[in-house]
Parts: sequence; structure tokens; C-alpha cells
Amino acid sequence: MKKRNIIIDCDPGIDDIVALSFAIANEDKFNILGITTVAGNQTIDKVTSNALKVMSYYNRNIEIAKGQEKPLLREKSAASNVHGENGMGDYQLPEAKLELSSQNAISFLRDKIMSSEEKVTLVPVGPLTNIALLIKVFPEVMENIELVSIMGGSISGGNRTSCAEFNVWADPEAAKIVFDSKLPLVMSGLNVTHSTGLYKEDVEKLAKSTGKATELCGKMLEYYFKGDHVKEGRFTPIHDACALMYLIYPELFKFRHMKVDVDCSDGISRGNTIADVREWIKYDNTYPKVLVDVDLEKFREILLNDLYKLDEMV
Repeated sequence: MKKRNIIIDCDPGIDDIVALSFAIANEDKFNILGITTVAGNQTIDKVTSNALKVMSYYNRNIEIAKGQEKPLLREKSAASNVHGENGMGDYQLPEAKLELSSQNAISFLRDKIMSSEEKVTLVPVGPLTNIALLIKVFPEVMENIELVSIMGGSISGGNRTSCAEFNVWADPEAAKIVFDSKLPLVMSGLNVTHSTGLYKEDVEKLAKSTGKATELCGKMLEYYFKGDHVKEGRFTPIHDACALMYLIYPELFKFRHMKVDVDCSDGISRGNTIADVREWIKYDNTYPKVLVDVDLEKFREILLNDLYKLDEMV
């Protein structure tokens, strides 16, 4: 299997760190060209520090570039109630050994994409601020982008508000730029990611592990069960892993091509991703591929196996 060139744009974030762990566990399938950070789950300084700490913890010399500290037009709003004050469920990792790239995320992305002989897949799992700026400032990169696999949006209600998912709500103007870009897009929205995750007993077993990856992920994920967004107190979604899982195991998912608009108003509908779900209207593959269903048990099995596999790799 040919390795896919990817750059992960993230805001670590508990589920971001699980997603990064999944990516490292699949280095035989992913050529990770770099990681960029964006303010989202926590401030830009905290999420960038978390990315550096996690890659240092896993002894991976992957370049990391610091991205935008606030949305294009809006004020920054963190998610401390979900991810804790440090963004890692208050889990403490050793200080990072890696040094931050001297480039900002936008120029870093541009250089990585343009210098790659093969096309690059972008995996943004936070607010889309960096990606929107990239394609506006350096539109030439679009020719060398194979796919943008997004965790964000929803076609069935939100989590930040009744109708908006957090990543899109955080910077709806950026999301609109990306969805309107005509780039090949895959949208992993809440309607699917709410069924991609682990049961409480899975998390408890991970947390008791002595493996580096499994203990880290387990201890962080325990924090989710202190909140009210887990399902019936026994299942936690791991949203961001979905955008990476799709790239390796697309057969786990069902999808439809749909037109997706983003509400950039200031009212109750801010950040709503309005997808045309009318079944009698057929959109071709120039429109976003919106994931609509997933095989939860296979997703769970693969994710757990890969986290335990990562223990042997680090």
C-alpha cells in the first residue's frame, strides 16, 4: 500500500491526541509531513505545547508549526469544560524535547505542499482558520492538495449550540471559505463521529495499562466521563480520529455527496452546516463527501488494536 502524504492541522485537545496517536501507529500507511496547530479546544500556546509534548513523548521528530491564535473575524472561545485547563484532561506530560518550527503554520503548509512530489492530504480536526488562510493567501497550493478530510460540522444538530458543531462554530467564516473552495472534501460531522469512540470499560482498561500510548490515552479519556457529553455515561465519542480512520478504512463508512453551506450569521444558527439531504437531488463528486454512517464496532476494534500496537512502537 502506497503511503499517503498527510499534514494534520489540530488543536490538542484530548480527542486530537488520540487521533495523533492513531496516526503514529499507522506510520506504515501515513507519511506525516508535519503538524500545524490552531486555537480551538484551548489557546494557541497550550495546544501547540501539547502537540510538542506528545510528539516528544512518542519520540517522533515530526515538524510542528504554530498557527492562528484566533478566528478570522471572531473572538476566541476555548472548550476548557470539555478538555480541561491544559487541553489534556489535566494529564501532565514531560516538557517537550522538540523545538517549534521557525515558520508560521500558513507558510509551513504552503512550503510542505508545494515541495511534495506527490499530492498532499490535509487533515484539519480543529477550527478551519489555518486552512482558509492558506488557500486565500496561497491559492496555488490547491493544485497539489489531494483531499481535505475534515472533522467538523453536522447534519443532525450540534454540540456547541443546538445546531452547530464546535469547530465550525468557532470560525464559521473560515469554514465557509474551505467548503466553498471546490477542493475535494470529506466531512466527518457529529452525525457520524458521535458513533465513533470507546466504551467506558475500554477507557478504564486503557487507563490501567502500563503502555505509554494506552495509559496516556486512557487517563486523558477518563476526563471525558466527568462531563455530560458522553452517551448515557458509558460511551465517549472520539471525534477527531474519524477524519484519519476514513483515510485508511473508507469501507467502514457510508457517505453521500451533498452541497454544504455554512451559516455565518450572529444568531442562533451561527456555525450551522446546512447540508442538502433531499434524497431525490443527486450531487456529483465535485461536492463534499459527507459521511452519514459508520460501523462502530469495527471502528472501536481498529482504534483499540492500534493504540496497543503503538505501545510496542514507542
